[in-house]
Amino acid sequence: MHSARRARFTALATPLVAGPLMLGATSAQAVSGTAAAAAGSYTVRLDIGDGTRACSGTLVDPRWVITAASCFVDNPASGAVPAAGAPALKTVATIGRGDLTTTTGLVTEVTELAPYQGRDLVMARLAKPTTGIAGITPVAFATTAPAAGETLKAAGFGRTKTEWSPLAVHTGSFAVDASNVPAAGELSVTGQDGAAACAGDAGGPLVREVAGKTELVAVNSRSWQGGCFGQDPAETRTGAVASRVDDAAVATWVKQVKDRLREVVYTADVTGDGAEDLIVLGTDGKVMVRNALKSVATTPGQPVYRFGNPVLWSQGWGNFLGQPGQGRLYFADINGDAKADLIVHGTDGKVAVRINKGTYFDGGTDWSQGWGNFLGQEGQGRLYFADINGDAKADLIVHGTDGKVAVRINKGTYFDGGTDWSQGWGNFLGQEGQGRLYFADITGDAKADLIVHGTDGKVAVRTNMGTYFDGGTDWSTGWGNFLGQPGKGHLYFGDVNADNKADLLVHTTDGKIAARLNSGTYFAIAPGDDWI
Repeated sequence: MHSARRARFTALATPLVAGPLMLGATSAQAVSGTAAAAAGSYTVRLDIGDGTRACSGTLVDPRWVITAASCFVDNPASGAVPAAGAPALKTVATIGRGDLTTTTGLVTEVTELAPYQGRDLVMARLAKPTTGIAGITPVAFATTAPAAGETLKAAGFGRTKTEWSPLAVHTGSFAVDASNVPAAGELSVTGQDGAAACAGDAGGPLVREVAGKTELVAVNSRSWQGGCFGQDPAETRTGAVASRVDDAAVATWVKQVKDRLREVVYTADVTGDGAEDLIVLGTDGKVMVRNALKSVATTPGQPVYRFGNPVLWSQGWGNFLGQPGQGRLYFADINGDAKADLIVHGTDGKVAVRINKGTYFDGGTDWSQGWGNFLGQEGQGRLYFADINGDAKADLIVHGTDGKVAVRINKGTYFDGGTDWSQGWGNFLGQEGQGRLYFADITGDAKADLIVHGTDGKVAVRTNMGTYFDGGTDWSTGWGNFLGQPGKGHLYFGDVNADNKADLLVHTTDGKIAARLNSGTYFAIAPGDDWI
């Protein structure tokens, strides 16, 4: 933003002195009880640095809040952009509390910032999602530009005409100015009927109603603050500037931020004890192994397993976090010693095997090449690794764009040319919300079976018949929200209780992983249920 224009307005992310300043876009006279109650379902209070600064935001996804980037820099008026990643100061978001004296909604930390270059915007990721919490409704982004003279509604918790730190969300009307838009991507508005954007307002929503649905048009940035508590009484101007979010550039940015994967979770027996461990590739590029540990039985004959503390096995894999077209990691026993090895699928299309050395993986050797279009690009091919022929060594399974599944047998230092085992899986290639395929030994015959996760939420097992997979039987239902949708759950399959049959692990949006043990024809909730 132009520094000359910025100087004309006062930044709304004002550092605090005597107490928390919350988002409050209006004077006391502009509050509307009904509108404020609705705004409380999506307007977010942000406490930054244990009360040293405060802003507001808008919930646009169960995991994401959009707010002003200026909230997270030392000098909000400078135009500086915060660094991507964890916020420099502890930031706590309060969502779904139009009245801050209640205990409804969700209070959770912000774990990541993703700033937009060129506008006062940042996406903030929540440690816990709002999924399933009553009284919370994310807002959709507008897709049409605001028109001159159009009235938008602002909301927030900050200063009003008479209050330093109000305890309820406030709303007010703002008219889009006919001219004098400060800069590209910004919006100039004027408060109506005494409404003004006050200190602490940064990041607050400006919305419109379309066919009974709320759309986010812009995000508050700075204003004259006329009539706000503690400001110069002589200042009467109620003009404000907000950052627009209705255009294609912002839509592309938001999608990229939401779709970018964080930690990647795998299951494989790294330690060689017969029970598959939990492997986590973190955003720092480190591979951490959590061993499956058997604990004292809570019920006779029913041992309880848990995943232990993480142990570092490898690092330097920050570009292997599932971004489309970037590298992929896999874990499977390639050399037949009963311990999973690290398989590296690089952007050059090569597949290299790094042998498990007990506490780390070696430098690796190339086993295959030509897989550049199998790196997670939506609708492109997929690779899997599992023991298909029962020789205790993982084979390469190729899932092509033609919907065919081919098996390439492990030959000791390479994979053979392959044979087709199944077909018709063109809608199971990683498209968001479409079906998923997995490979694991469900029946306990030492040969991996095909597990089909359909768009109807059902999980079916197709048994390995030696050269093909049979027609399958249903084992579980109700997993429609576990099909790769951003911010939704994930399913994994692996033998976690060392009985030679793969179990179902359910990774939910609250960060928990629960085991459902293989019972022969279905998956049963394990003793203790949650494993981590």
